[in-house]
Amino acid sequence: MIYGGTFRRYWRETLLFLAVALPWLSLLLLGSIWLWQHGYIWVWSLAAAALGLLAWPLSKSIQRRAKRDARIELADLAEPSRSWNAVERDAWSAVLEIADTAAPLTFTELAPILTRSLETIETVARRFHPESVTPTAQFSLPELLLLTERLSRDIRREALRHIPAVEAIRLSHLLWMHRQNERYGAIARKGWELGFGLWRIIRAAINPLQAIGQETSGMFVHNAARVLSYRLQAYATRLLVLEVGRAAIDLYAGRLTLSPNELQAARERDMAGEAPALAPARIVLMGQVNAGKSSLVNALAQEIRGAVGPLPTTSHAAEYLIDLEGRPALSVVDMPGLDERTELMADLIGQVERGDLIVWVASAIQPARGPDRKQLDAVRAWVNAQRTRRTPPILLALTHVDELSPASEWTPPYDINLAASAKARTIRAAMDATARALDLPSDAIVPVAMPPGRDPYNLDALWARIALELDEAKLVQLDRLRVGQRGLSLRVLANQLGRAGRLIIKGIVNP
Repeated sequence: MIYGGTFRRYWRETLLFLAVALPWLSLLLLGSIWLWQHGYIWVWSLAAAALGLLAWPLSKSIQRRAKRDARIELADLAEPSRSWNAVERDAWSAVLEIADTAAPLTFTELAPILTRSLETIETVARRFHPESVTPTAQFSLPELLLLTERLSRDIRREALRHIPAVEAIRLSHLLWMHRQNERYGAIARKGWELGFGLWRIIRAAINPLQAIGQETSGMFVHNAARVLSYRLQAYATRLLVLEVGRAAIDLYAGRLTLSPNELQAARERDMAGEAPALAPARIVLMGQVNAGKSSLVNALAQEIRGAVGPLPTTSHAAEYLIDLEGRPALSVVDMPGLDERTELMADLIGQVERGDLIVWVASAIQPARGPDRKQLDAVRAWVNAQRTRRTPPILLALTHVDELSPASEWTPPYDINLAASAKARTIRAAMDATARALDLPSDAIVPVAMPPGRDPYNLDALWARIALELDEAKLVQLDRLRVGQRGLSLRVLANQLGRAGRLIIKGIVNP
């Protein structure tokens, strides 16, 4: 019934295939008969065997190049994700090592595929949970379900793209084929082996020389076919390892903790009640007392947001939303001036944990860099300890450059790279000295000035430098939100218990 329906649907395609293929198939059959009748079949067999011997070094060369070509063709897929942290990149290096050393699979048996996949998964799991007795089991049921959902979407997409007439395949068809294979498969394979073996014996008895030639030719034809399929096997094996490895990293790194909808809800909670489509990056301003942090906030916002004065005016962290036309929206946290107080240091690290980008503010006329270096090193120590999440990049705004010598000269703009004027050379020297003192790259330092009664200097350059880091800051934000949702929420647990209780009561009342 199944084949009859299929033939009625595709009879035109079947006839077209037969019309094209029959002349060539008949030529093969008639040529074999002609060689047999004229006694040249053994010549053909020996010639085929000789060509097979000549093809042997070529096949070895193809095998050597196959894995290298697979690496080249899958180079884009082998690149680590920009959003990965140090542990994830380390796990990916282990996955690439497996992909480089794995022998190509034939994909005719399921067991070797499962073995290679499980090896990849266990390797990744041990990178994330090296102390666990059962590292491969360190994930939650919702994470597994979300991974299953994602893989199902990917498999469906690839099946629709690459499997002919996949829409017409029903589960009943697959079950029928499975039943036929269970019922007749072993008998059919045994019958083929016995029949082909009997034919080889008869052929050898009739004409031994011809049989030797054909056996040799058949052996080399089989090897050639195997070599030609080796490239595809190498490609498919590497693709399998990379895909399994990437999915395993997402699973064990906790990247499946939140679905897209849950991630949006986390953003909304992170904004403390505000719910934009995408939360602005949170920038943390920090530095010594009177470094000019509040003045910088006011200049960025183009209005008074924080008090400014010769004495410390910021006693606690204050957060401001800056949303100007033509500029990226930012949430700026103005930190109190740093000193030796322990509680300030704890608040500093807490704000760094919630930050997506750090802008260190340092005064160009402040000769003492010790407090800046001490606090910056504390931030770096925290950053270096975060192997399971991305950490915010660090920029430095060098303020008060208008007060550098010669103090009487202030005719911006200045070309800091060319440094043609005395003022430009002084600014350049202050940038280089600050970079050495705080161990920062020079391109992470932007000189700015907010002189009273005058236009701010070089804020466009600071905005441009911030914009360059926004992509990374958004990745930090996503990672921060994801990591923040790993713990058990009592409110979520209470809601789950309430729903479960209502479901149980409903089942008792309405059995």
